[in-house]
Amino acid sequence: MQVKTYIDDTLPKALFKAKQELGNDIVIIESKEIRNYSGNPGARMVQVTVGHNPKKKVKKWVPPRVDDTSANGADERPKKRFSDIAAEYKRTVKSQPKSAPPRPRPTQMENNSFDNMISDILNRKPKELDREKEILQEIAELRKEISVLSKKTEHISDVPAAPVTPPPAPQPAPAHDFPEPYRSVREQMLDKGVQDDMAYALINQAFLLNEGRRDIGADAVKAAIQKELGGMLQSYNFKYKNRRKKQRVVLLLGPTGAGKSTIAMKLAAHPNMFGNKKTTILSTDPYGPSEALKAFARMHETDVYEEKDIDQTETILQKYKKSDVIIVDTPGKSPFAPNQLEKWEQYIKVLKPTDIFLVMSVGSDLKDLVLLCANYLLVKPNGIIFTKFDETTQPGKVFSILDVISLPVVAFGDGKRIFVDVQEGKADYMFNKIFGAPTGDA
Repeated sequence: MQVKTYIDDTLPKALFKAKQELGNDIVIIESKEIRNYSGNPGARMVQVTVGHNPKKKVKKWVPPRVDDTSANGADERPKKRFSDIAAEYKRTVKSQPKSAPPRPRPTQMENNSFDNMISDILNRKPKELDREKEILQEIAELRKEISVLSKKTEHISDVPAAPVTPPPAPQPAPAHDFPEPYRSVREQMLDKGVQDDMAYALINQAFLLNEGRRDIGADAVKAAIQKELGGMLQSYNFKYKNRRKKQRVVLLLGPTGAGKSTIAMKLAAHPNMFGNKKTTILSTDPYGPSEALKAFARMHETDVYEEKDIDQTETILQKYKKSDVIIVDTPGKSPFAPNQLEKWEQYIKVLKPTDIFLVMSVGSDLKDLVLLCANYLLVKPNGIIFTKFDETTQPGKVFSILDVISLPVVAFGDGKRIFVDVQEGKADYMFNKIFGAPTGDA
């Protein structure tokens, strides 16, 4: 996958450029607002980063047609009156006496639309007489409905409406115009890695939720932001998933050094995850299970086995059929490595996993994390695990990643202690990480 960046006034215009050059089969990796762009200094522009497969032949993208109009916006088809259409079908139409000029409310646009609709119906050119009669009956019913609606509209317009003055709604404020509690909370989020546009959106939403009040404290602002963060982060539902009696096969995918082996042990040990299930960890690392996995097997009621030949699918599943959960710890590989996608697809074809979890270290650069996640989306994961929070001062980058991939969060890893340094993927944990509140045992 290759990545390219496009900049324009709006997101639709930037995407239009991308699709014109790369075709319709693109993956949106990131979109953000930028300022002081060299091509248009002082204006707000939109920068969108997309990925595409360079090996795939690009088909020229054509924007969808809204209606059949010419370049100047005029309808090229001649508009037919009902009498002309009936004449084409060799029907006579009785001349109608001229009536008074129509009221302004049933506009000419409605008449033209009705004539176009009739034209579209009759342009089907039915070959049988019965079908022709059905069309004419359909036209008559449409005329009756339009007449009834016109009378209702005239009746409503004759009744004067009582003036209603809605209360003024609080208006969004520029970032520098927010009162002090909002500004300090925004700076705190920026210091913890929350992107500028997302921090502004959260502060602005808190301002609106508090009805634009300026006499509130920082705690009220944080409470409103905590509510918004809860809507941005979707938690993986272990309680619902664990009700199933069918054996679960969990495949852990991630780059080298993301902490897949450690998180496999934490999943097997945590009582709210797989701690109350008979769990087996399969190490597919070519160098065999790590010493930490071997030590964990001795301390905990979890079996750890080495399976280098993953192609023997029937043998593997038969061997561990008594386990409720099988966690497969895959070797760390970069998604950018040649033929890596084919290797992952082979794992999935052989093991038929019930769950595919991405394991990502938040100690990595944000742009690298976004690109990694975009490539891993090709194997259709259903959850993500963030690890190594103890190795970063920017935990807020998690929300930028979730804004791109929209996957449920399975767990958070915050250290090497197997039975302590793991938390369920809930928004309260991230709120505490950003605003420095106590995080329990973590």
